[in-house]
Amino acid sequence: MQNLIIRQVNKADLPDLEWNGEYWKFREMFTELYQYSLTGRALLWLVFSPDGVLIGQAFVMLKSGEPDAADGKNRAYVFSFRVKKEWRNRGIGSHLMKFIEEDLKQRGFQFVTLNVAKDNLDALRLYQRLGYEVVSSRAGIWSFRDPNGIVHQVNEPSWRMIKSISDET
Repeated sequence: MQNLIIRQVNKADLPDLEWNGEYWKFREMFTELYQYSLTGRALLWLVFSPDGVLIGQAFVMLKSGEPDAADGKNRAYVFSFRVKKEWRNRGIGSHLMKFIEEDLKQRGFQFVTLNVAKDNLDALRLYQRLGYEVVSSRAGIWSFRDPNGIVHQVNEPSWRMIKSISDET
């Protein structure tokens, strides 16, 4: 894992977040999140293989409209946590999450929260293995505007999970 490259997103990376068109519909959201990263409200992380191939990503809201998810001080919220299919089951997701947790700990955060879709059992098992606990159920209803201006409604029932990263708890 030490040969992996983990770094923050820069403006030139924005097209790469679309993963060769798979996530093109989130283009506007990626641009907005990048702006949040410039103001210190979010962190956008990319993972590259030793030969420079993008293989994963994770976004972190440091402060959001949901203080129980990300309050800017004690709790941060991880989302869009992805590892490309051909790179899964190699410890990359665990390595990335541990990297994020350590970074947040250094920033003074005490808890990491995330939502995982109820039907994503592989991700649920990963998070549980890493010490995250289910604390509530979420309706998972949200919306986004695609590059064509069409608003999409998403219904993704999920579990809210949390983990303490503080040395004191």
